[in-house]
Amino acid sequence: MRGPVRTVPAGYVVHRVGDAYLVFDADFAQELVGLRLADPEARKRLFARAPKRGRGAAPSVSLRRDAHVVLRRYQHGGLFRGVTRALYLGPSRALTELHVTARAEAQGAPVPHVICLALWPAAGPLWSALIGTREERGARDLLEALLGAADARVRRTLLREVGAAVRKLHDAGVDHRDLQLHNILVVEEGGRRRIVVVDLDRAVYHPRSALAARLRARNLGRLTRSAVKAGLFRGSIGKRELAAFIGAYTGTDRRLRAELRSWIRGEQWKLALHRLGYRLSGDRGAATAAAPLPRA
Repeated sequence: MRGPVRTVPAGYVVHRVGDAYLVFDADFAQELVGLRLADPEARKRLFARAPKRGRGAAPSVSLRRDAHVVLRRYQHGGLFRGVTRALYLGPSRALTELHVTARAEAQGAPVPHVICLALWPAAGPLWSALIGTREERGARDLLEALLGAADARVRRTLLREVGAAVRKLHDAGVDHRDLQLHNILVVEEGGRRRIVVVDLDRAVYHPRSALAARLRARNLGRLTRSAVKAGLFRGSIGKRELAAFIGAYTGTDRRLRAELRSWIRGEQWKLALHRLGYRLSGDRGAATAAAPLPRA
């Protein structure tokens, strides 16, 4: 198709409605048409009373008895959030997330399934977009799951599963760039547990090989800083829990352990700077938490 949406992964179809572009998983195209995502008023109604998840409202819509989609607007975070809000230069952010997620999913990485995108021009070169992913009903984020664990043994088992899941993500060539506690979901269904890594809107896909050690270390450092900020090292996570995570992540790969060890030193400096920031902000608990980075 001509225009900003030139290619989509296999299994997806593109519809143009007015000046908006809709990208649908072909298996759900009939149900998705009924949502009228190209219509501003229909989008407004969908999001009007939706619960807040992360940066904004995220409605859940039932497509079939066993298939539900969560819709999320793309919104900037950080310093310029109040200025740029939901405006992006072109529609590439959403399209990149679709391609990265589809490639990772095809390689067996534990990522959500993208069901739809809606993209529309907002002002001149600025665009807005939303993404719909399959809803993982009954899921808890990793922070909630760790805090709700019955004992240390349960936490170690959970962290082994998370370590193995993150390893699959990295082996698929995905640099998440925002790997933190809230972006790792623990899904319990039918007596089984799955780990799903979500929010790949800043992720970068490296197609030629598994992720380089320096990028792995950067992701793991980000996850550790998230745990420090949440206060998990004041009781929920100790050396044995860290060992469970890194043991599952590296397995018997001695070369990976050695490569990670050389890059983790740099991440330790970042952790020290974050602790200083917590201290200056008055968060004494996070500033003093004894949180070693996972030792490879």
